[in-house]
Amino acid sequence: MTHGTALSETCPFCLIVAGDAPAREVLRTSTVVAFFPDHPAVLGHTLIVPRQHVSTIWDIDEAIGYSLADATRRVARAVHEVTATPGMNIIQSNGHAASQTVEHLHIHVVPRSGGDRMPRLWPPDMNWPSASLDALQSVLSRNLPDDSNLKVDDAPQPFGHEG
Repeated sequence: MTHGTALSETCPFCLIVAGDAPAREVLRTSTVVAFFPDHPAVLGHTLIVPRQHVSTIWDIDEAIGYSLADATRRVARAVHEVTATPGMNIIQSNGHAASQTVEHLHIHVVPRSGGDRMPRLWPPDMNWPSASLDALQSVLSRNLPDDSNLKVDDAPQPFGHEG
């Protein structure tokens, strides 16, 4: 269930969605808006946000999730084709501990090239004990919802999809 609201008057991304703040938009649908951040990490860095104000991934429903995934796929493909970079990061952070700086769910599409100004994203290898990994795997797999009844035809269709 979505825990979001239509728009927040204090959220900078909601202001962009409402058309009340300037942005270099590259995509606008009935459910998402994609635009360049004010200070892109690299040329082509693009943000994708739901039009509804939701703070984190835990606050969205399946329909918004599908819309964000489809928009991310579309934007990533276009950014890759236009920038001709050999790599790309798709980044989505939730909460201050994960360095989320704007309390509106957003996905970063970041084209990457060797030697670009982006830092290394993963720490050096860590050797977690097998027992810890096995225990976590067991708990996580028991706590994931069973979507086995969801068929591809039942999934929400992207905006503009012709059935």
